[in-house]
Amino acid sequence: MKKNHNFLSLVALSTEFAVRMATMMHALARRTKMKTIPAMWILVGLYYFAFITEHRSIARSRRRGESKLATNDGRKEKGPSHEYMLRPKDKSGPNIAWLMSFPNSGTSYTMTLVARASNRSFATNYGNEVTPKDGDSTLSIYPHRPEGPFWPGMSGQMLAPRPLPDDLVLTKTHCGSRCMDCGPQEYTETAAEFLRSCTTGHARLAPKQPSTEVHYPPDRVAKAIHLIRNPFTNIISRYHQKIKNQRDKNETEWLAAHPNNSSGFLQWCKELDQFSYRQDVLYFGKDNIPNAPCHGEFHKYAQWHNLVHASLELIGHDIPVLTLYYEDYKDSLIKTANTLLGFLELEMVGELREYAGTTEFSDYFTDFQKEEVKYLVRSLASNSTWGKIHHYFEDF
Repeated sequence: MKKNHNFLSLVALSTEFAVRMATMMHALARRTKMKTIPAMWILVGLYYFAFITEHRSIARSRRRGESKLATNDGRKEKGPSHEYMLRPKDKSGPNIAWLMSFPNSGTSYTMTLVARASNRSFATNYGNEVTPKDGDSTLSIYPHRPEGPFWPGMSGQMLAPRPLPDDLVLTKTHCGSRCMDCGPQEYTETAAEFLRSCTTGHARLAPKQPSTEVHYPPDRVAKAIHLIRNPFTNIISRYHQKIKNQRDKNETEWLAAHPNNSSGFLQWCKELDQFSYRQDVLYFGKDNIPNAPCHGEFHKYAQWHNLVHASLELIGHDIPVLTLYYEDYKDSLIKTANTLLGFLELEMVGELREYAGTTEFSDYFTDFQKEEVKYLVRSLASNSTWGKIHHYFEDF
């Protein structure tokens, strides 16, 4: 029976190869008018070698893979793994569960909470975040798909070594419409452009090489978590990130002019509004530029959340979405963590990471400014988005 199976497999492979080669030879013959026969046969040999190698690799995975994964923890005997095997029944597994978050809305806390509570690793579109500067190439969660997403592996060089989950990998993506020093010409996007950004990342494809922009197909995404944070604290946290970036660059003059308080924040907002003025005139009209401080930041916030669901609808299959509020970690940490882990099909086996608290913004905005922000966000938000964030504006 086994011999018959092998014979039929050989026939199937040969037929598939013959069809592919006939198509390719026909195309080459038309282009070359059959004047490069030796080169064509060399190409045939190379193609045949690649074809057989591909099918042998799949066959090895199937022979090893009666369990959910060929290797449960993704490790070699030494060093980080580049041999994390795909499940035989699903070439693109383990599947991706996007953590879709506007920057500085609680992404790092969420990922760390899941990793510690489940003792399973997470992934990210942004390979530099999980790759040592002097280390090897970026490690994809799929061994033969260098476009990612990426994980830190089992070496322990970047983070505590944890194996990948069996089924769903929590994967960080900030998508698009999130630039900081930019105007509406840069941050205005369509749903298709936004989705493209959701699948875009960067990776070091070879040791000691610069990062390269990479993309993977959205079909690999099985679920999504939509992380939402209070818009006021979210934008203030964006300012804190700007301070950190400037500190890393040793921009002492900028830091002196932008203290880490409300006056520094409003100065930053003023500069952003001035920077985008010309584009704002073209986009809004001179007399219709929003009065809200940091109006571009709040515009991006509203648009970003609008585009989350609009972009997911473009994927060719249904994507279950969990809406998660950053503030729920403070109000009901255990309940929120259980909901999150349940959605990711993970068990809680470790301790929860202590909640660090949220930024107070009561002295950052006047009542008039709060009303202007509310008016701007409400005018931009879709009904679906406003239904998710209106409670942040109920007090004014």
